[in-house]
Amino acid sequence: MTEALMSIGTFSRASSISIKALRAYHAQGILEPAVVDEETGFRSYHVGQLADAAVVRRLRDLDVPLAAVREVLAARDLEVTRRVLSEHTAKMRSELERAERIVAELSRTEPADETPARVVRLAPQTAIGVSGVVSGDGFAAFLERSYAAVLARIEALGLRVAGSPGGLYQAEILDDTGEPATAYVPVEEAPANVGAGLLRLELPAVTAAVLTHRGSYDLIDERYQALGAWVAHHGQPTGAPVRELYVVGPREVDDPSAYRTDICWPVELDKS
Repeated sequence: MTEALMSIGTFSRASSISIKALRAYHAQGILEPAVVDEETGFRSYHVGQLADAAVVRRLRDLDVPLAAVREVLAARDLEVTRRVLSEHTAKMRSELERAERIVAELSRTEPADETPARVVRLAPQTAIGVSGVVSGDGFAAFLERSYAAVLARIEALGLRVAGSPGGLYQAEILDDTGEPATAYVPVEEAPANVGAGLLRLELPAVTAAVLTHRGSYDLIDERYQALGAWVAHHGQPTGAPVRELYVVGPREVDDPSAYRTDICWPVELDKS
């Protein structure tokens, strides 16, 4: 099967690496695009490069220098990975098992789109939300703070919650300075003015490819990789915001392993 190509924007979302960072990596000879259009300069990536992207992202999260990242990717050898990681502190050692597993999977030849996904038609919803710009490890705090404000206002207005709380995220990660995000709670109806600092949202109906992530949010990026690969093989992203639906979260259970999150990527399916 011919390996599917992903635009740099779609690859950024699926790999959780910003377009700005991908361009910088290309300039450094790391994670080079599979195809660069000679006329437009547009970069495209093979689905199989998501595995390389996972290695790069994990190692860069540990502040591994770019030269060492390049060495790990070139060697494709667990001993090289062990040596690079052993040069770092206890934080790096705590990530050793995960980094080694990702490197070991680089030799995998199975089609990436075999991860099961489902296509769902999401109905239109009215919601109340909060928007902000979030970066790094700030997403959990942003969501917790936002939902507290939204739910308090919903109770004050006497409104009925009409579904799981959700988050809206851009279809492309543009840079590393911060990502626009909106936390929202669906309601049956809402007044035009929902209060200072809050938004009344009308979420349109969309067709979305959906994967469910079970467990804590630390590894949700792996589900983004799987879903991005599936979308690349079966359709085209519409450019509409990706939705995360927090079906079971910290408000329902104390154990993060019991969390359940639906990742919904708006898509136009191939007709062939």
